[in-house]
Amino acid sequence: MTYLPFSAGWLTGGVRGLPRLSAWAWPRRSWRLSPVRPGSVRLVSATLLLVMGLGSMAQAARLDDELLARDKTHQMPDLRPYPAGNQRKVAFFELMIPLVVAENQRIAEQRDWLLAMRKRAGDGGRDYSEREQERLNGLCDQANLPCDVTREDIGVSWTRLLLRIDTLPLDMVLVQAIEESGWGTSGHAREGNNLFGMRCFSRGCGIGPPGREYRRFESLEAGIAAYFDNLNSQRSYAELRELRGRLRNAGQPVRAEDLIPTLSAYSTRGNAYFTTLYDLLRWNRGLMRTVRERLAANGALS
Repeated sequence: MTYLPFSAGWLTGGVRGLPRLSAWAWPRRSWRLSPVRPGSVRLVSATLLLVMGLGSMAQAARLDDELLARDKTHQMPDLRPYPAGNQRKVAFFELMIPLVVAENQRIAEQRDWLLAMRKRAGDGGRDYSEREQERLNGLCDQANLPCDVTREDIGVSWTRLLLRIDTLPLDMVLVQAIEESGWGTSGHAREGNNLFGMRCFSRGCGIGPPGREYRRFESLEAGIAAYFDNLNSQRSYAELRELRGRLRNAGQPVRAEDLIPTLSAYSTRGNAYFTTLYDLLRWNRGLMRTVRERLAANGALS
């Protein structure tokens, strides 16, 4: 499930940098933030685009046409018509936060199930059913671990598996998406649902010059899941997983600030990359929090 940008709250709530309009001025029904489901699309109205200063009626209609053409597979909409600044930021966060929250929820459910299975194994209640063996093998594949699950054993340590089936801080995911996609406006984001700059290296594998192409994904959800899989399974990010595991075991929160220095394999820029991510956190964390709270109040994060 994904969400189209902007809801009534952003126009009536007085977010800095956006116009504050009276709630009575607009039909409430046409301003609700609505989930985009296959076969059911709520488009951003041309009137809204004009109110937000996005240009002519014709430009607004063209954007509506593009969203209509792209809606059924949760494709990345073109955010370039939104002026740089708060308008584009709000559109980006309203689009991305529900998707990242949903991916974290999916992984959290997997982790909870694994923890329950580990407890059962420790209590002597192994004897895994065929369905349980199938799911355990699937999670081992997701974690890129060579398990050999039987009725009596999973073939790998529970600790190793649980280190790789775990969530990531929402704000860290968002600032990496901002930096790697230019607030969702890069070519590989718009054309390939790739907001995290993930590359492939065989000719014709993606978008861009041969040998340095960006991966192409069928949907935004697929691109986000691939990013999570990358950090959760690749050897380059073992330090991130170990630190996250230590924080979990100590009962401490896993914060973006703690994990960012473990991303050295993500960019050749070194400390400059970390500084950029920290700056993006500092400049945008308040707006991220506000958007998430409003999405939750609208029922968009269920």
